[in-house]
Amino acid sequence: MSTFAPQQISNLTDEKKGTPDHPLDTEKKESPEKVEQIYSDEDKQYLSFLQGRLERAKRQKAKKHPEFNNKNYYEYYEDNEKIANTHHLDPKKNKDDVVVSAGTIEQKLDALLSNINNLNLSSEVLAFDKENNRIHSLGLALEDIIHDTEIREEGDGGGDEEKRMSRQRELLKQGTVFVQEEWVKRWEMKKVLSKKFDGQFKDFNKDGEGWSEQLTKVFEGPSRTMLHGPNVYLGNITEFYMERQPYIFVVIQKDYDEAKTRYGKFENWKYVQRGKVPPNLSEESKTIFDNKWRLTEIKDNSVEIILYQDKPRDEFQIIINGVLMIPIGFPLSAVSPNGEYNITKQIFRIINDKFAYGSSFVQSGSVREISNLIDEMLKLFVLKTRKSFTPAYVNTSGRVIDRKVLSPGRISMGFDPTALQPIAGNEVQGITAGEVSFFEKMRDLIDKSTVSAQFTGQEGKRNQTATEVLEIQRQAKLTLGLTIAACMLLEKKLGYLRLWNILQNWFNPIGSKVVGANDARKLVKTFRKTNKEVPIEGEGPGERMVIPMEGELPSQEAIRAFELEEEKEKGKPVRKIFLSSKGLRNAKLIWYIVVNPKEKESTPFFKLLFREMLADMLTLMQLGSAPNLEGLEEQFSQVWNKGKSKLFQSRNISPDIAGVSGAEGVRTPQQQSQAQGRTGGGSSAPAGGLGGE
Repeated sequence: MSTFAPQQISNLTDEKKGTPDHPLDTEKKESPEKVEQIYSDEDKQYLSFLQGRLERAKRQKAKKHPEFNNKNYYEYYEDNEKIANTHHLDPKKNKDDVVVSAGTIEQKLDALLSNINNLNLSSEVLAFDKENNRIHSLGLALEDIIHDTEIREEGDGGGDEEKRMSRQRELLKQGTVFVQEEWVKRWEMKKVLSKKFDGQFKDFNKDGEGWSEQLTKVFEGPSRTMLHGPNVYLGNITEFYMERQPYIFVVIQKDYDEAKTRYGKFENWKYVQRGKVPPNLSEESKTIFDNKWRLTEIKDNSVEIILYQDKPRDEFQIIINGVLMIPIGFPLSAVSPNGEYNITKQIFRIINDKFAYGSSFVQSGSVREISNLIDEMLKLFVLKTRKSFTPAYVNTSGRVIDRKVLSPGRISMGFDPTALQPIAGNEVQGITAGEVSFFEKMRDLIDKSTVSAQFTGQEGKRNQTATEVLEIQRQAKLTLGLTIAACMLLEKKLGYLRLWNILQNWFNPIGSKVVGANDARKLVKTFRKTNKEVPIEGEGPGERMVIPMEGELPSQEAIRAFELEEEKEKGKPVRKIFLSSKGLRNAKLIWYIVVNPKEKESTPFFKLLFREMLADMLTLMQLGSAPNLEGLEEQFSQVWNKGKSKLFQSRNISPDIAGVSGAEGVRTPQQQSQAQGRTGGGSSAPAGGLGGE
């Protein structure tokens, strides 16, 4: 059995030499010093200018600012993290100290996020032509595409819904959140066995006959990434609006092998060396063009990816461990629609319009200060309760007496029982009613500043009506108005970024196929399609398909024929929207994104509201009103998310009795007499409530 020699083991584990490349990698790696040969003197001058910009932006964040409570950004960020996660407790200084926290801020933060998560913050797309005429079907089509891309968002399967929870928490926790929108192509090595594995070890893959290898595209599409705040650098920290920043850049630290799946096909990737530069270099000798510069500290097996954007000059650059991956002066408009920044920012509370960052929820005075006071009260309550059980004593014996003699059931000998005298006064009465009342007052104050316990579901009356629930939510939303508005603006900005990304990249062909037969065969390009479950007006839940294509679009009659054919196969209504990929790219359209925060239609709140609406409608029917059963059935199927045809049978009812309940108890006197005349005066229709026949 072979073993590693000591020198070999040293080579594998010596951290100063960095992490070695994967032993199975066959790619050609160049010496890091050779990268300097590909830069001209003009290139080096530009790179020195770029390096100065990056370091200047970093120094801005390291400076103390009054907007950060006279801290630098990194200290302010860390402070917010501790408060939001109840990690700000000071350690004990004395043995009798109490370390306790009510976790008020963390609880209120979770309550706010829970409320926001129950809201529908989906983007509504409005499309208009040059004459400001709305193109309704085109707006619906782009809505469906945005919805589809959010579901397919790369991640752990949670899609953009999981990412939305993260960015909204970051917004409330830090006061500022940055999100980047990209069109991502990700590649991974895939291996396929060429023959059945027979247990061989050495000869199974001899001459590459055991399996084949191929670099395969595993994902392509739009992707949102919430950026780590300390890794985002602004060219001017005193400029509030992102679009007016002179430049911005992002630093991302990734594992070398993970970065390779995305950037491994770039020509200059062969110069990228993992890990940090040698620590013995002077600051003057650390430059980009000789591959001896890093902006941040990184681990041995990681790389530092800098994504640099300069909107005024229309420049974009990718720097990985000091190596430029694309040509100098590469246009930003080639990777971001219209040359705009593909990073958006949202703040929770504006500090002032001359500062780029905002104030966080956890740092607001009405939350932080009152919660600190509540924590202090809890500490005092614990100390006073301890004192009521074990009060302080005075030792008059002149000798040391162990405190253990006061333990329950303890038998002690050798000293006078009167040697220990309790201190006089009301020191042992415990917590008073007035102190509890003050504590509850503090809790009430912080509830009024945020959300009440009843609103968060911890307390409340039973059998509340929809009106009472609605009133509680209305009062809470007055307090939550700023929070909801901030989250709504964030989703609106992201909706615009996703819309521009889709218009630029989604409608490009992804392949081709042969259609027709014999002499009528032709090669046509294929495009990405979407299919979304939506309520079809008048028919209940169905599906809507968006089909981009090249060439002439089918007529309305042909489209309707396609829809009816699929409806027979699927047993539910179908709608198809055909789009001309070329015409959409060339059309000069006006686009708007609208986000209306509202409860999700499938929530219990809407079901409760629907039941109360029916109760009010029964009252109106006693006064002679006749409800529209078709509309009620459609709304019922939407609230319960069931197909209308599966819940209700089609019927033919004469106009004079349409909408009248089959139960006699809810008929007006006139309707009752008419029904008795038609049924012979004695029998009644079967009872069934609204919609009964």
